[in-house]
Amino acid sequence: MKATFEGVLSSDRFRMNSLYGAVWPLIEADQEFAPHLSAIAPIISTREFRSLANAILRNAFLIEPMLTRGGATKTQLRWIKALEGDQRFCSFEECREIALELVSTLPDWIDDSEHLEALTLSLGCQMIPHEASFDYLTLIDSTDHNTRIHRRGNLGWICTPVTLRTLKLREFLTNPRTSPDAKFFSTVLTDKIKIKAYLTDRVQTGEHQTNREKRWETHPHSVHFATREQGMAIEYKLVTQICSFDDFPEDAREALQAENILPAQLEIFRCPITLDALSFTRFRDELLNPVHGRSSFQVAHLNPLKLDDAASLARGHMAENISWMSADGNRIQGSMSLSDIRTLLKRIAQNYEDVGLVE
Repeated sequence: MKATFEGVLSSDRFRMNSLYGAVWPLIEADQEFAPHLSAIAPIISTREFRSLANAILRNAFLIEPMLTRGGATKTQLRWIKALEGDQRFCSFEECREIALELVSTLPDWIDDSEHLEALTLSLGCQMIPHEASFDYLTLIDSTDHNTRIHRRGNLGWICTPVTLRTLKLREFLTNPRTSPDAKFFSTVLTDKIKIKAYLTDRVQTGEHQTNREKRWETHPHSVHFATREQGMAIEYKLVTQICSFDDFPEDAREALQAENILPAQLEIFRCPITLDALSFTRFRDELLNPVHGRSSFQVAHLNPLKLDDAASLARGHMAENISWMSADGNRIQGSMSLSDIRTLLKRIAQNYEDVGLVE
């Protein structure tokens, strides 16, 4: 099996279909995997089973890191030489153990109806290719430079209120049968929220440089690291904020609230810097009719990641530290924290009043 993985990944152009076709039959024939796969197959659809297989192959055995400064990401095996000594490294043997653990624990896990719903929603409405309802269970402490994050016992199935609620909202908004505006929501999720919630920015300075890596595949000590659950919490927050924009269709908001996937009370959303109310009509028009290089609506961290202020409760890539902003607000904030920029704005306003420039 290891040689088969290495043969497929040696190609200059990696294709998941090629890996599935070469490796998955070996897994299905493996006597340790076979009984668990037989127990799973009748519970989910054929299409979902194929998606599950790809998710396990991709997430147990592979990684897409940026290994050189200024370089691009490329799908790699977890046990390549370039990752030796890195806390993301994992031998083939342990990757196989991780895959077996995922497969062997799944039948009992999906015996719970909410867990099964989370699994099928994650397989049927993926934001990131080859994802499923699993996540790292324990993170690496900032003082720990030895423990590997990708290890047996640390990648497991999860279903929390945050993840299930996000999956339900995503499916509801992108399904033409239920969505108040499937085209818009599919576009905003794919073109805006996926990138901001789940992928890193292009960062060319600092110890851990990044370039559109999946956040859980960056170095665990990087300020850009985040779990899948943290990404889903961000997705839910950003969508909820959109549904709170000024002039968002009231009937659409009520339909979402009736499904208990939006809060019952939503105030008009304002840019956290300028306090201007953001217009849904203008946002929708700009998103569906984009002008290259122009964006009046942006997603930003309230306390920029590079500040990494240990004293702040809202720090890092987490829902509490991210928000939609107006372009003006984002420009004004620059690299300052939300607290510092608000202090500055108040001082400027007071100065204008003191010198008589306030009409």
